[in-house]
Amino acid sequence: MIRDLTWTGNQFLAPETQSADFFAAVHAVDLTTKDDVWSERVALDLAAHHGLRPEFVKVGAGATQLIDVLLRALHRGPVVDVTPNFHLTATVARREGWEYLAVPVRDPDGLLPGLEPFLDRDDVVFSLSSPRNPLGYQFPLDDIARLLDRTRCPVLLDEVYADFAPATAMRLTEQYENLVVVRTFSKAWGLANLRIGFAVSALFAPPGPALPLLPNSVAGVAQRAARHLLAHPGPVRESIAAAQEGRARLVAALERIPGLHVWPSDANYVCLETPLAGDVVSALAGIGYPVRLVNTLKGYPPDWPPGVRITVPPQPGADAVVAAISRVLARTARDAEPVVG
Repeated sequence: MIRDLTWTGNQFLAPETQSADFFAAVHAVDLTTKDDVWSERVALDLAAHHGLRPEFVKVGAGATQLIDVLLRALHRGPVVDVTPNFHLTATVARREGWEYLAVPVRDPDGLLPGLEPFLDRDDVVFSLSSPRNPLGYQFPLDDIARLLDRTRCPVLLDEVYADFAPATAMRLTEQYENLVVVRTFSKAWGLANLRIGFAVSALFAPPGPALPLLPNSVAGVAQRAARHLLAHPGPVRESIAAAQEGRARLVAALERIPGLHVWPSDANYVCLETPLAGDVVSALAGIGYPVRLVNTLKGYPPDWPPGVRITVPPQPGADAVVAAISRVLARTARDAEPVVG
């Protein structure tokens, strides 16, 4: 069986179950008419599901559209991008000719020190992801709050993998008007092909500035599927729990292999670093598990160690991945042993 572990969707969500839920939600859709023009019913259901203020929630055609629209709405000067990050921030800024400043941050405690030179400015937009792609860890919520305490500028926080994490910054929107959190149904909820996501911010509440979303940007079938899943979240919650358990087992097994640096993960993937990253990628592809070489990702700091991002697979895939990586590093260790004769 070939399982593409470059795709960071929910590998623990059974496609047949998700398809059945989808068809249950949309079987009676009248395709000749429009659905909810502004996806307001989805926003209300999301607010109830996550315990948010309804006026803080806006729905769009996926996190990609929302990040694009939000950057345009919030832009007033340099875009400060905490890298590595989803490449869209850099893509939009460069395409529009804006000043773009990449700030590489490697460790979880490096956020505030890295952004220190910009915290007293009043003309920047900060962009970051948490959990981080591809490293996998979340920035501590206390550090996000400290950042928001230190700056009056908008902070665009990409949380598309936060369903797999122990915490979310969405509740901080009650305290900080300059925070915008972006989420998606594409990852944990398994609706990648339907393109639906949402953003949460006090900025959206009246009399704040309107978010320049286009009407009817989210298809009615996507809205109905999302509302159905929010009303019947059991299979998604079970798959998230399974992914978290599988992640813990995979990290523990990888940490036992000498020669690997394994990043802590709060997402549904694991990032490891080794000088043999290229060999690891080749070995896993050879047994039907394509994975991503992180140094090929757009905007990845070129001077960082070579690494591999592996989406957590169900068993027996996880054991096969660990065994293949162990063979690569063990073979190299044997080759490095001095010849005694």
